Amino acid sequence: MSRPRFFTHLISVFSMALAGMIFYSSSSFAQKDLFGKPDTCRIVVIQDGKTNQVVASVSVFNDEELAAMTLPFKYGNGKSPIKCDSVKFSKTRVEYFAMKSQLIDTVKQTVLIGLIADMSGTKPPLKKGDGEVARIYLTLPKGQKFQDVFMDTTWIKPFNVLKFVTPDVKGIFPAFDNSRALIRGGIPLSSPGKKKSEVPSKGKKEIKGEEPPKPQPEEKK
Repeated sequence: MSRPRFFTHLISVFSMALAGMIFYSSSSFAQKDLFGKPDTCRIVVIQDGKTNQVVASVSVFNDEELAAMTLPFKYGNGKSPIKCDSVKFSKTRVEYFAMKSQLIDTVKQTVLIGLIADMSGTKPPLKKGDGEVARIYLTLPKGQKFQDVFMDTTWIKPFNVLKFVTPDVKGIFPAFDNSRALIRGGIPLSSPGKKKSEVPSKGKKEIKGEEPPKPQPEEKK
């Protein structure tokens, strides 16, 4: 899709130099915050087992003012039957932002949120704080089981990564917490520490219930 290029404007509004900063490639996903406590982006999934509706609440902790944010997420692997319906910003910390954009890719199952506080010189940056910045609404298929999935951050072309921007055009790569972002589809994820059952090698016969060796009689002196 060509529309993600629109989100490069999110950066160019501030400075062309910032666009270069985002090409960090490997460091794009690494936490990098030189302004006190590490900033954090969190996703908390609210799922009602009786309905097919899911709300993913996106929150941000920041201990410095922010002028812009790029928030790319994935909610499946492109094959999950989960559908993303919309993104809402009402009654959140960024409700007053001048630009609040969303791009939902139903094929790749990604959501790209672009936020700019001010584009006219009249709106302040996001103050220090902690709280919700967006709500992502999803629909699950009725009566159909699928693999449980954790929502996660991702990289979306051309170079959209999880990133905050300060008013003086400094980039921050925040920590990401999705420990409460599980969408339950009825088929649990495999336990990461679960070992596969061992299979006897070819040519070797499996021994079952082998008895311990019997004690030998003592030699007479």
